[in-house]
Amino acid sequence: MLKLDGLIQNGTIKNTAKMSKWKNSSSWNRGQRIEKAFAPLLRQRDPNYRKANREEQFRHIDYFSSFGTIDVKAKKRVNRSDKNEQDELVWVEFQNVQGRDGWLRGQTDIIAFERDEDFVLIKRAYLLGMAQVKCDLTKKVTNSKDALYKGYQREGRKDLISIVKMSDILEMPHQIWKK
Repeated sequence: MLKLDGLIQNGTIKNTAKMSKWKNSSSWNRGQRIEKAFAPLLRQRDPNYRKANREEQFRHIDYFSSFGTIDVKAKKRVNRSDKNEQDELVWVEFQNVQGRDGWLRGQTDIIAFERDEDFVLIKRAYLLGMAQVKCDLTKKVTNSKDALYKGYQREGRKDLISIVKMSDILEMPHQIWKK
């Protein structure tokens, strides 16, 4: 039996054209490379880890390990027009593009944020608690550069995202894994 991995909604197959377009983007490809770069660091700490399958990745789980599930997040640009990714500000997703719970409210145990020289690992629940306190989602902005601690929704999408500072994350219990 063919498994469509979450591509069926209300009895019909979802439009995958947008997903296919995203899947071939430089941003998606970069995320895939960063996930692969994380694997050797994880293997050093848990030789029995396993990579998530496609269905599990739809739930924002990249790896299963002896210390929990992990979602790896590549560095991001604040604006699409920015030339390079940066690691001082972090996008957090409260709602996804379908308007459902975003990865911040998901099932993953640990989020691993890429930085220039390392990865910062934090429990998703800690990150969610901090973001709920610091981010005022009732204050909506229309430009991504203004999204620090405010709600931002991309045009034509149902997502609700915000930016927090990496320094906020580093104030909570975390681990740093050197690349």
